[in-house]
Amino acid sequence: MLFLPHRLLSAGSPPGRVIGWGDNVTGAATGVPFFGFAVMPTNATTPTASTGLVTVGSQVLTDAVAIAAGSWHSLALRTDGTVVGWGGNGLGEATGEPTPPPSPGATNGVVRLSGHTLSNVTSIAASGMYNLALTREGRVVAWGAGPSGDRESDLIPPAGLSNVTAIAAGYAHGLALKNDGTIVGWGRTRVPPGLHDVVAIAAGRWEWAHDLALKQDGTVVEWRGTSIENEVPVPATLSSAVAVAVGEGQNLALRRDGTVFGWGLNGSGQATGTPTEADPADKYGTNGVVTLGGQVLSNVIAVAAGPDYSLAIKQNGTVVGWGRWHGLYPVPVPVGLTNVTAIAVGQSSCLAITTNTAPLVTKK
Repeated sequence: MLFLPHRLLSAGSPPGRVIGWGDNVTGAATGVPFFGFAVMPTNATTPTASTGLVTVGSQVLTDAVAIAAGSWHSLALRTDGTVVGWGGNGLGEATGEPTPPPSPGATNGVVRLSGHTLSNVTSIAASGMYNLALTREGRVVAWGAGPSGDRESDLIPPAGLSNVTAIAAGYAHGLALKNDGTIVGWGRTRVPPGLHDVVAIAAGRWEWAHDLALKQDGTVVEWRGTSIENEVPVPATLSSAVAVAVGEGQNLALRRDGTVFGWGLNGSGQATGTPTEADPADKYGTNGVVTLGGQVLSNVIAVAAGPDYSLAIKQNGTVVGWGRWHGLYPVPVPVGLTNVTAIAVGQSSCLAITTNTAPLVTKK
């Protein structure tokens, strides 16, 4: 999940094109599926990887203002308040209306719910096969499905939910931040009682991931789903946070000075940039400032996290990544990617919005 502080990116930010990279067997990266063998190799590349501009309805997507990435599908919010999706759609996770066989993983189009185009949207969030949208009226809308065995009714936002300013979609649950600084959760989550003064939220999109809340004073609260003793200690050395993100086992906090602090699982370096094995005495893993190539990562304005992999936007509009996809192979950021305003990391691929209109060198 990605959060951009309002001082860095507002609702009036310029729209741009979306570029995707990573495993593209369902089309989650570019909108056009790679018809190859869905093999997860242990070498440096995957045979179903693609890099390219996202195409929806045979047209390059040019007016995206926000993006979200699920397991095998992706979403983008357009300037007109509608949402488009691409990738796996067997349960309607990409477009709202399931695509029948034989091509449930080769879909792209406008999101429609109950026969109507989803509109007046101001924010989107994606997890697994479950999505949320926030409308201008403060209404939260959900579509897609949770893990097998979950009741669909458990994933419906509570009736009467209003005054929502931010949303986060997690593993079989959702979170909504209200304008009074409190959080409402539903599904498989249990928000710590008494939590207030919250300015940003991030939801764990995998079964063992945690949820995060960023408070007005720059501190972070972490909790573990539905566990009775659910609040998890956050490293005492973390302070002055302005944004948060949750990966599969790692958490990230962007600090006011433009550096990034990571904690949690770090076997691929996904938390701190430098791989470390977890200390058996510390069940919450390692923690520290993200360091790449021996240098502290700095001048960062946004962060995003996925399975064993993390991304950051730097102040100059470039993107850097660290970790390894599922701990197996690297996911290099496309060469020449600049003028980036938003990023997202999914189960299989990464996304970025770029305002650069120059031709991009892409590959299949």
